[in-house]
Amino acid sequence: MGALNMNMNMNMNMNMGAPGLGLPSVAPTQIRFNTADYRKLVKNPPDWNLAVDPTRKSPENWDPELRSYAYLAEFVHGTPDWLDKLITAIQPFKPTAATYEAQLALMLDEAPDREDRFAEIIHQHDAEGAISYFLGMLMIDPARHSKTYLLIRVARRIGELATMALKNTFAVPRPSELCPVIMPMIDPPATPSYPAGHALEAHLIARCLIETWAKHPVATPPPVRQARIDLLHYLAHRIGENRVIAGLHYPLDIKGGHEGARKCYELMAIPANTEFKKLIDGAYAESMA
Repeated sequence: MGALNMNMNMNMNMNMGAPGLGLPSVAPTQIRFNTADYRKLVKNPPDWNLAVDPTRKSPENWDPELRSYAYLAEFVHGTPDWLDKLITAIQPFKPTAATYEAQLALMLDEAPDREDRFAEIIHQHDAEGAISYFLGMLMIDPARHSKTYLLIRVARRIGELATMALKNTFAVPRPSELCPVIMPMIDPPATPSYPAGHALEAHLIARCLIETWAKHPVATPPPVRQARIDLLHYLAHRIGENRVIAGLHYPLDIKGGHEGARKCYELMAIPANTEFKKLIDGAYAESMA
């Protein structure tokens, strides 16, 4: 990627000054008064009819943040041994007593980049900030690309479950808990260190977008497709790398997150998860529009 890698201000170029992009697309709360007073003002006719349509269903595109739980349920029930498979996939990369010293030294080598990455690290600290970088990179509008936006939310939701279950399994202490030399830029989350949730969720989102927005066999020339794939991988890597620079994770935490995302997507895409497959197809169709 050349000079693109370390010199690009991702906070400006990818977020594009639009912090609201990462928020669920739900209407703001409003207060209404008319229903209580209506029957005081209007006399009911003998053939009063409330115009109820019993065939109507709830709109398909309801709150994507909450709807993602339906896909989480499908993932859990469709792949009962998902946790065992993820543990096996990332076990080889777990930080241990034999690797702590070298991992901490690598973290100290990364620390000088804090000033350059400061705004980016702070903005990506919560899930909404990290998601907005993917939206900005591909110009994804939650209103116009509702299935793609839901797909991103689903990847984040399943990635969060996988992350927390794996953290509980491996119980690796945070670098700053192990070594007083490590002073994090921001307070670490009160969770174990391995694997890195930001890395796992970012790579899982990137993988979903690669399967949809980066694969246009007819409409997009191969060099353009490959450039999108490379940039999505790079963005996911950078989101994880920022957590090392900030003093929150060992480099191996990021590797574990990457491998966890790879295995997690493999499990999400099994034939039993039919609703997820439909969502992938829907997001692909939006990317072609």
